[in-house]
Amino acid sequence: MKISLHPIVKLSDFGERKAIKLISKVLTKGTVAVGIGDDCAALEIDDDYLLISTDMIAENTHIPKIMTPWQIGWFIVAINLSDIAAKGGKPLGLVLSLGLPKNKNVDFLEELTRGADKCATTYKTSIIGGDTKENPALTICGTAFGLVKKNNFMSRKGSKPGDIVAVTGRLGGAGAGQFSIQNNINDKKTVKILLEPTPKIIEGQLLSRCKAVTSCMDISDGLSSSLYQLADLNNVGFKILKEKIPVSPVLLKLAEKHKNIDVDYYSLHFGGDYELLLTILPERFKETKKKILRDGGNLTEIGFVTKDKKIQINDNSKKKTLQNRGYEHFK
Repeated sequence: MKISLHPIVKLSDFGERKAIKLISKVLTKGTVAVGIGDDCAALEIDDDYLLISTDMIAENTHIPKIMTPWQIGWFIVAINLSDIAAKGGKPLGLVLSLGLPKNKNVDFLEELTRGADKCATTYKTSIIGGDTKENPALTICGTAFGLVKKNNFMSRKGSKPGDIVAVTGRLGGAGAGQFSIQNNINDKKTVKILLEPTPKIIEGQLLSRCKAVTSCMDISDGLSSSLYQLADLNNVGFKILKEKIPVSPVLLKLAEKHKNIDVDYYSLHFGGDYELLLTILPERFKETKKKILRDGGNLTEIGFVTKDKKIQINDNSKKKTLQNRGYEHFK
């Protein structure tokens, strides 16, 4: 009889991050070049890495009632492609596994497929297969494949003290969409930012080719959560300058009309923007930013890496610890 090593610890006490570490500890390690702990797994193929990433959504945790079948299809593809983008990869294709309640209309399945196909083709790839099964609650799992040159691969590991911390795009737009839904504002343009995220494929490929990025990941669970994950992996800390964080103009505009919006929470912690968080060699930042801007993207310096293991945020003259309030499953 096998005795449990965790007789009284529930996943609600453990959290997703510790659960992943537990899984990694139990699994037999193979010869994969990059395994559990990064945005993608990476398998060596000559001078390239084959990137593989999977992400799942479920009705109760990811799919608000206002979300259309088309948007559900777009969303599952977009969040999987975001992981490929974070490694600088070129998408090769995706497979989707659909767990569908048997009482769903056929029209629902058709529209979901159209949304998934539109997202895939927008980023010059396609849905190449998958699986369908009956399931009591709508549950969809996507797996994305990509390719990147080995010397262009952007790992989560590699941050060094003195590196600049930067983000693509603007933060808090998805949070504005969530606030809109929760408060029955439901402005279509605002909600679209949350329900139809745009994976930063072009920006990821440009950054990888610059060969100046020392670490990179996508911001799916919020900036604070992402910083804590990078700090843990690299045994470093961060000093973040609040005034430099590029806040979404949609969130700021919404805050003008609704004074109860916590702009800091939605821009620092909420997540769902699927931008890229990266550290970069300080002497290469300006030229890298110019290349990103030239191709229609955006790259903003928000702080730097420190030897001190703390994650500090400077708000004008006030210095305080940036709390990890990002989203984490099971908690």
